[in-house]
Amino acid sequence: MSCRRRCEFWKATDGKWYMILGKFEDADEDIDCEAYGPFSSSDAAQTHLRNNHSNPGGFSEDDSGTRPPPEKKINPQRARHW
Repeated sequence: MSCRRRCEFWKATDGKWYMILGKFEDADEDIDCEAYGPFSSSDAAQTHLRNNHSNPGGFSEDDSGTRPPPEKKINPQRARHW
């Protein structure tokens, strides 16, 4: 099943990939999202999404490597607030 949740993947300045995912439909503010990572690649992050979460209804991807990693250290198997 697909729903409309914020979903972004990005390569951070540390060379690793991260994902931010809305906790519920139409979540847009960072406080309403959880961050996951680090992942070794975009494919690894997308595999985590497919294996552990419902379809968010689309996503964006930034491979520029210019965004910072999330402020808190994150375990891909356990979400924490962004």
